[in-house]
Amino acid sequence: MYNKIINIARSLFLQRGIRSVTMDEIAAEAGISKRTLYEMFANKEDLLEKLLEGMWIKHRDIAKQIIDTTPSCIIGILNILKYVAEETKNEISVKANASFSIDLKKFYPKVAAKHREYTEMYLSFMVQHLEKGVEQQTVRNDLNLDLVSTLFFAQIEGLDGMKTLQQFHPREIFKTIIISFCRGISTEKGLREIENFVLENNAYI
Repeated sequence: MYNKIINIARSLFLQRGIRSVTMDEIAAEAGISKRTLYEMFANKEDLLEKLLEGMWIKHRDIAKQIIDTTPSCIIGILNILKYVAEETKNEISVKANASFSIDLKKFYPKVAAKHREYTEMYLSFMVQHLEKGVEQQTVRNDLNLDLVSTLFFAQIEGLDGMKTLQQFHPREIFKTIIISFCRGISTEKGLREIENFVLENNAYI
């Protein structure tokens, strides 16, 4: 029931915006009493926080699995690009997610702050991964990896609400960011890996 409620809440939030959805509506959609809902979630903010935690855990586990099963640092990042490209085929869904993120920052700043904590966790994960790339001689050894990773995530987070980007498909935006990032941090060896990957996977990304 817990996961069912989370999935229903997420669907309603994406369809109509976080602020306009009430706990009563979530309970009704789940076919449970409001009392039962409040036994699991203290309020809508608590539900939102647990929803986000579940999303981050899912994405973290998928990213970790991709990284762990891909020997090359650079190719690991690009394989994550393939996964995200598959997830962003539906432009309507992607725009709904962007609106969700904007609502979260505007109306639920405490939960958004928790969201940033998860981003910082990913930063540590990214730095460790890039250190592996330096050892493999595919990532440049003259970079401040903490700064590089921080700038990368800042760029991703800064996409929310940018009207100038509305003319582009979200999939194209993300692909351009990832490919540009990988090329910027790569050695000659890393660049060769990128070019081979793009040639072999162009249909997917």
